[in-house]
Amino acid sequence: MNGCTHSKSELIVRMQRIQRYIFSECTRVFGGLLLLIVSILLLERLLRIADLVSRSPGNLSEAVYMLANLIPHYAGIGIPAAFFLAVLITVSRISRSGELVAVWSMGKSLFMISKPFMIMAIILASVLLITSAILQPLSRYQYRGLVNSIAESSIETVFIEGKFVEAEDWTIWTENVDRSTGALESSFILERYPDGGKRVIVAESGALVRNGGSIDELQLDNGMGADLRPDQTLSSRLEFDELNWRPPEALTQFRARGKDVRELTLWELWAPATTAPQFANSTIEPIEAMVSIHDQLARFILILVLPLIAVPFGLSYGRNPPSNAILIGLVTLIAIQQFLELGKSLALDGAIPHWAGSWTVIGVVIVFALALFLRSAMTMAQPPLSGLPSIRLPRFLNGADKSRRSSP
Repeated sequence: MNGCTHSKSELIVRMQRIQRYIFSECTRVFGGLLLLIVSILLLERLLRIADLVSRSPGNLSEAVYMLANLIPHYAGIGIPAAFFLAVLITVSRISRSGELVAVWSMGKSLFMISKPFMIMAIILASVLLITSAILQPLSRYQYRGLVNSIAESSIETVFIEGKFVEAEDWTIWTENVDRSTGALESSFILERYPDGGKRVIVAESGALVRNGGSIDELQLDNGMGADLRPDQTLSSRLEFDELNWRPPEALTQFRARGKDVRELTLWELWAPATTAPQFANSTIEPIEAMVSIHDQLARFILILVLPLIAVPFGLSYGRNPPSNAILIGLVTLIAIQQFLELGKSLALDGAIPHWAGSWTVIGVVIVFALALFLRSAMTMAQPPLSGLPSIRLPRFLNGADKSRRSSP
């Protein structure tokens, strides 16, 4: 009796070790894949940022800060893909090495083997929800603010040598600007009023006055100004030796957060979804806010379902798992993503209810995933991908496996 109890407790300890091993293997593969995916996406955006900074007064630190604000966005894209592939690769690896057969010989089922993946899915789903609900909206606004300050309408960048630059209701031109000292040569400023009137200021020289690293005032020397009525007749005229001009907010500050639905956190979306928008400059429609809420919650549930698809796809009862598993897995993941985007688009257009675009797709995926997983867990049927033709991989990709099989 004691021997039986000892054997049972030893079996539990072994199973816990196996689960920890599976969890650590999957975590290691996931970390590498996520780093690879995010790095590739950032590298593509880095080329645009480098071009943007090179054509403006921006420096390296601004470019790094812009990239940092893109990480939450690309992490939201990379987490589902990296996790799905990590589960598939881990299951395929333990199938190829024979460890999966050894676990089954201990009387353990596919449910027990999948437990580490489900724990990891719960953790990553929580991380993804926090990322999409909080970090992405805030970092997206910060990124857009940096782009605006560098390339669009900051007080420093509108003063470009020999070019007329439009910024909101202002047109600005300068003959020459010294970026190191802020000194300006001949300058022209045109302000357009809402009633059709205009103000014109011209100066022989001037300077951008910095305060704490930012420019909050413009000093103009030896110039004149004039106000024009809507009918373009002269209203007033001014000549000056020195004029201190404070730029409008349009040239010194980026707009307030909340103009775009993707700049609002998950709980902030409830306001425009149910009542009036809580942001003064927000033009978000209730349907748009509700669709965004359902989309974020649906992607949270999707992470929990992905292991039920990836585990069967990675299964193999022989020593040579199908080489098409990763390709088919990627196609499946892309298809789910495209259907979610299609459902979201239809919901925004009003063709279907605001909840149906996301939850219809998730419902179909859940049914498919449960059927696929239960078939593999409760029957002795061949793995789902075993009947499909394998893809011939280059020799350098499977040479390691062949050499290992040929060695004693």
